[in-house]
Amino acid sequence: MTSNKTTQEFLSSILQGSFNGIMAFKSVRDEKSEIIDFEWIYVNDIASELVGISSSELVGSRLLDVLPGNKEAGLFERYKGVVESREKVTFEQYYPGEAINKWFRISAVHLDDGFTVNFQDISDLKEALIEIETQEKKYRQLFQESIDPIFLADEKLNILECNQAFQGLFCEEDVKKTLKVKSLFADSSDFDRFYELCQNQGKIDEFEAELLNADSKKRHCLIHIVPLENESKKIKSYLGVVRDLTKRKRAERELVMAEKLSMTGKISRTIGHEVRNPLTNLSLALDQLRDELGEEREDSEIYLQIIERNLKRISKLISDLLDSSKIKELCLEKRSLNEVVNSTLSLVEDRLKLRNMVLEKSFEEDLPDILIDEDQLKVALLNLMINAIEAMEDDQGVLSIRTYEEDDYVNLDIIDNGSGISPENQSKLFEPFFTAKKEGTGLGLVTVQNIIQSHRGDIEVESEPGAGTKFRLCFPIGVEE
Repeated sequence: MTSNKTTQEFLSSILQGSFNGIMAFKSVRDEKSEIIDFEWIYVNDIASELVGISSSELVGSRLLDVLPGNKEAGLFERYKGVVESREKVTFEQYYPGEAINKWFRISAVHLDDGFTVNFQDISDLKEALIEIETQEKKYRQLFQESIDPIFLADEKLNILECNQAFQGLFCEEDVKKTLKVKSLFADSSDFDRFYELCQNQGKIDEFEAELLNADSKKRHCLIHIVPLENESKKIKSYLGVVRDLTKRKRAERELVMAEKLSMTGKISRTIGHEVRNPLTNLSLALDQLRDELGEEREDSEIYLQIIERNLKRISKLISDLLDSSKIKELCLEKRSLNEVVNSTLSLVEDRLKLRNMVLEKSFEEDLPDILIDEDQLKVALLNLMINAIEAMEDDQGVLSIRTYEEDDYVNLDIIDNGSGISPENQSKLFEPFFTAKKEGTGLGLVTVQNIIQSHRGDIEVESEPGAGTKFRLCFPIGVEE
């Protein structure tokens, strides 16, 4: 007897000393032996404190009479399942009833015709976790919905994760996890400098470089990157933000070209005015000299012809200069760029055939119509196509013409596999009187640029010596007359 009492006291001290709430119940059954409720047979002090009711009030009472919220919360059914299946269950549950309003971690175990339940208040922990999850969702939403491409990379700059803007610009869903930052750079030497700065500085505020988009087309971008350190202060990853500057750079280039064209026009008009007056006087003097020499001018005729021929050449150069730098007055109408390009190609087909060259066409269908002055644009396209043909070798030349839509622009690429243009000459292409041809005036590309600018378009050139040249014409979509 004494031994049993000692054992019970020992067990009671253990249960009372637990940091968790502990309760024991026996089943209450109806005449069909169905469980309809549970009766408390034991409650420790922690459990009594958690539910806010003394153990003396609970022991001998029925669960659903005192805490009916167990029914609504689904706990009653769970406890029935433990008694009937004799299997232990452990779960987390929010209990909103009887002004308790707490999160509990609950463990229920079968005991005779009832069960014991061990539960712990985890409200503070749960609230902290919910707050963390809320913050994580907020920052992930900012990450995913940012209009700037963002990526997370490891210390070797292998991309671990990226947002939708990054994926839309640089990669497809199935390759984003194998993508490396290095593969984005159009020039590997730019990546080498970028990687070296990452290793030496960690943080890079601004790094300008040309990156390749998902279609392997170059985009002028600005990259910001910051290191993410772990607990040991070692860099384990990088967070990078990419800003696509392509449109802004194009707008800046168009503005510079427009200002240059305007300045060239002012200089041309000044020169034209100052030179044409003396030319006119020289022409009149030449006519007067011929009249005065009369029949005696035979010995001097060759010199007179030289003077006359050069006067006409100077006059033509002045006219061409004024024409190339003057803003074109266009007769615009909505037209298909593909139709205008095809019409222009018909004018150079004979040249291609005579020199046994190949013409490759790739026209994107259903391009939106744009405002075009067909006659003026044909002049520009013809100039570029003839230049491309003249830059290629007979029997080896391939002229490639492509049209496509990109970034709210209808684009036209004119590509040759000719001798190419040196880097130092590329920067001078659109300057008046610059030419690499023996008989050229250096005003052809100035006129081309003027025509494209008058269409509110843009012209770009890419070339490497010995690898050919590509001229890209870009016409904005949706421009109203």
